Amino acid sequence: MARGTDFTGPIAAGTQAAVEELLRRRDLAPRRRERLEMVKAAALDEEVAAIARWSGRTPRTVRRWLQAFRDGGVTALADAPMPGRPPKADAAYLAALEAAAATAPRTLGLPFDVWTSGRLSAYLAQQTGVRLAPGWLRVLLHQRRFVCGRPKHTLEHLQDPAEVAACQEALRVAGEKGAADAGAVRAAL
Repeated sequence: MARGTDFTGPIAAGTQAAVEELLRRRDLAPRRRERLEMVKAAALDEEVAAIARWSGRTPRTVRRWLQAFRDGGVTALADAPMPGRPPKADAAYLAALEAAAATAPRTLGLPFDVWTSGRLSAYLAQQTGVRLAPGWLRVLLHQRRFVCGRPKHTLEHLQDPAEVAACQEALRVAGEKGAADAGAVRAAL
């Protein structure tokens, strides 16, 4: 059986310390952690077949990652960039999204009180020139911990404050009378 060090070569103390440091990080991607564990096991003279067994990979895959580490070091174990079209929502768009979502629409001179995803999408398209679907905008808001919900409308602005105070006073007086009677009944028992 081939030994792990046959593929990695002797690991320098500084490189081994870098591997250990990366393995202590909590935010490390699971696939990169697995590859670092392979390198660590190989440095401890574990066989490639044994590494393949506990990692659930083929020996060929283990050898490939060990050789990538030998040729490129710790940085060679990172995932390649994902292919595809770059995202429309760049850093400037996301900054505009957060600023708009945190601001009341009336303060921006808009004729409504509450943002909807459609309104926010249209506003940001006008401001940034980037048009995103309202559904995707909701995903971006959720990722940034903004909460969506229905507005709670009240009629307080239509009520007369003097009449509200008079009604509250009448309720308070009625409550005191009921409370006194209930106490008298309890005392009699």
